[in-house]
Amino acid sequence: MKLLNILCLCCGLLAATLPSAAQTLVQEEDTGSHWKEEGDTIDNDFVPRGLFVWTIEPRFGTVRKAEPDTMPHLFPNDAFTEGRTAHYNNTGNLGSPRISRIFTDYHNTGFANQFFFSNPYDFFITQPEQFKFTNTKSPITNLTYHKGGSSQNGEDRITGLFATNINKKAGIGFELDYLYGRGYYDSQAAAHFNGTLYGSYIGERYQMHTLYSANHLKNTENGGIENDEYVTNPENYSTTYSTSELPTRLTKTWNRLNVNQLFFSHRYNLGFTRYRNDEGKVVNINESNFRSKLLNKAIGGDSLQVAATTGQPQTEAGGAKALASNSDNATRPQQPEEADSLSIPENLTPEFVPVAGIIHTLRIEHNNRKLLSNLAENASSSTYFNDFYLEGDSANDLTKFIHVENTLALELREGFNNWVKSGMRLFARHDFYRFTLPNESNISTKYAENYISLGAQLLKEQGEYFHYNLLGELRTSGSKWGEFNVTGDADLNIPVKKDTLRFIFRGYVRNETPGFYYRHYHARNAWWDNSFDNEFRARAGAELRYKRTSLSFNIESIQNYVYLQESQYPYTDSSDQLLARYGVSAAQSSKNIQLMAVTLRQDFRLGILNWENELTYQLSSDNDLYPLPTFTAWSNLYLLFRIAKVLRTEFGADVRYFTKYKGLTYSPIIGQYVVQDADQAIDVGGYPVVNVYANFHLKSTRFYVMASHVNYSSGSGNPFYVPHYPLNRMVIRFGISWNFFN
Repeated sequence: MKLLNILCLCCGLLAATLPSAAQTLVQEEDTGSHWKEEGDTIDNDFVPRGLFVWTIEPRFGTVRKAEPDTMPHLFPNDAFTEGRTAHYNNTGNLGSPRISRIFTDYHNTGFANQFFFSNPYDFFITQPEQFKFTNTKSPITNLTYHKGGSSQNGEDRITGLFATNINKKAGIGFELDYLYGRGYYDSQAAAHFNGTLYGSYIGERYQMHTLYSANHLKNTENGGIENDEYVTNPENYSTTYSTSELPTRLTKTWNRLNVNQLFFSHRYNLGFTRYRNDEGKVVNINESNFRSKLLNKAIGGDSLQVAATTGQPQTEAGGAKALASNSDNATRPQQPEEADSLSIPENLTPEFVPVAGIIHTLRIEHNNRKLLSNLAENASSSTYFNDFYLEGDSANDLTKFIHVENTLALELREGFNNWVKSGMRLFARHDFYRFTLPNESNISTKYAENYISLGAQLLKEQGEYFHYNLLGELRTSGSKWGEFNVTGDADLNIPVKKDTLRFIFRGYVRNETPGFYYRHYHARNAWWDNSFDNEFRARAGAELRYKRTSLSFNIESIQNYVYLQESQYPYTDSSDQLLARYGVSAAQSSKNIQLMAVTLRQDFRLGILNWENELTYQLSSDNDLYPLPTFTAWSNLYLLFRIAKVLRTEFGADVRYFTKYKGLTYSPIIGQYVVQDADQAIDVGGYPVVNVYANFHLKSTRFYVMASHVNYSSGSGNPFYVPHYPLNRMVIRFGISWNFFN
């Protein structure tokens, strides 16, 4: 019923929006180089198609080209929470929280997200820097649906997108996203909803991007199964259990998140207009001087038209001769066709050149997180929670979060003159945070923090061979300037045999105060107030790309590492089964942790046979605090061909694998991934997962059929990505995505 309601909502919004947004952007030529607006009706014989998408840099709203989400390749893998190439561990169900096992996946922009409860749901919650803005020649609607399993325990996700343009410069749209994973194991359901409205205006002088996103996420928590041997050694039990019958550690417990964000970034460009001729060369025309000479033309002289057309200045002698030769006609009335001939020649194209700009960015976040547990228990009767800090036999933990960020920047644009080879920005930013937590009497208490950041950016984005971007900023809470962030990247592009050899370099150095919730957290079953030192991180990386090969190398050093730590307290229940009660806390290490990763991406093609590979080798100097799998692999082997010359078909299988390691475990108490208790830590991994699929693309439609985890066999291997949370068994899936141009 929930899915049916969402479908009805999508259809209703589309039906209400389409008539008011209908417009015609007629493509006059097949090249698509020119649009013309005509009336309010649609030509039934021809609907122009064209979609351009881009993302923006979150600080300054700079446009970055992007690919639309219409690519057929790997479309079946969009159904997985672990990502297209399976970098993420998760608790098994669609919509469950996740964590990457590849440390280079974390690329925050400095001074990290304070509301860390949303981090495990980054596959669903889209940040402004990830959102794709649109410019389309005609209104476009996209509906995408993924389905797996049955109506009792299966998974569904439906997304809808509508985008249209008001004119060539302004575009608007909205997205709806609904995810419902019922779960194959008891008390595992996930239900997430997102609604996003967005708009953009890209003019020569003024540019604007805005979006409002509202997210509601609900996860039922089961704490994992009571004993992993139900899955790994089912023969030890006289009773054969289905997945839904396996005993789990928690019931009647939910994590709920509301994540709401308003983003608005705009800029005003200052500059001048220049002209190019048919060959694309800049022609020097002084418009003010040119117009003043038009008045002289009314008196006499034909040579000015030549001067304006060629862009060559007239000599004083030439001008005098022209006036003298036409002195007899000085009183002759000017003919209209002569005046028209004095306008700027049609073969010159005006071009606005931005020189400087003023940028303002506003971000407002209003979020909350709640843990509900209706288990009637306390410190003496609890079977799961070890620590109790507030009275009551049930948990109703609530924390609220407000963030208001304002950034003001002054920009000097690159390339407005031949000698200006780099762009530069100076910026100031203010962050206001307000957190709400209960105190010892369970009364809501507010905590406020203010930060001011000053910074500069030097960048080169134009040119064919070399680009760079260097940003530095200092931050203070008003008492000291100890925090800083320096981030940089560069790329060198060398043409080699009709292709390009690319060298990419990136890195950062950061010294920042740990986030608020690492320092303070108050709830019924977890409580801490810590005074941590600043965390220092330094990362350097390089990547080489050529044709179908990519090789990257990254190293990172972390000092004063802050993390979340699980505590287990084993006990034996009434049936002599060994269980544990759980607690969680925040801690800081005095060690200097070193990380290294080498990733090779190599694709092969032989006729219709294609083989894609991604291999990652990692090392951590402290696998107890920062565990990493030594080897991670994703491989995709498929046949690519066309049926009847129109149906693009991929038929193949992919496999994902990582070596055994003591990976992070999931704590429902805090809704985060945490370091396992060292005395009770267990391994995950060492187990391949194979998916077989057939993926199709026909005109504007993509669709697939897949059997996931086809290698599952009861009692075989260790099918866990997270301790005590088994993976789903084999599931038949299908999905479809339609694009409609109206």
